Amino acid sequence: MPVLAVISRFLARLCEFIGGISLVVIVLVTISDVVTRYIFKLTGGEFGFTIKGTVEIVSYMMLFALLSAFAAYVERSQVIVDVFTQKMSQKVKGYMMGVFMVGFFALGIVFVWGLFESAMDAAEYGKVTQDLRISMTPIYGFSAFLSVILAIRSCIESINIFVTGEFYDAEETGA
Repeated sequence: MPVLAVISRFLARLCEFIGGISLVVIVLVTISDVVTRYIFKLTGGEFGFTIKGTVEIVSYMMLFALLSAFAAYVERSQVIVDVFTQKMSQKVKGYMMGVFMVGFFALGIVFVWGLFESAMDAAEYGKVTQDLRISMTPIYGFSAFLSVILAIRSCIESINIFVTGEFYDAEETGA
């Protein structure tokens, strides 16, 4: 069991890093796009440098950030409504959280399947992004990789919950 917890924590840290890098790229691209457009406006079109494809870059980085955040914090992802759970025992709450984690595992598998098929189709048919003409294969492939991490972490967390009965309880932490 401790080995699974170490693997899960490592994967969570990896996803936190990927999500952080994605958010930094989003901010840098947005700032540089705004600055170059403003300089273009101030110079009356004399300064003709603008960044192409910023919307694409930001949207794909947002996809990576969201998928990595989902995988990194899957054990904390359930919003528990006090009205429904306040009278339940910790054992029942734990069982429900374990079932949710199994559901997230299944969701991760569905994501992997769909994204992997999309990556194979993109490779076969030469699908590229609209503005930058970048191949969609690595974008779909990386998204599938993040979904694999989601599935693995959900599976590990569900095993942990069913074996130990311990789970992240937002009611207890005050979150």
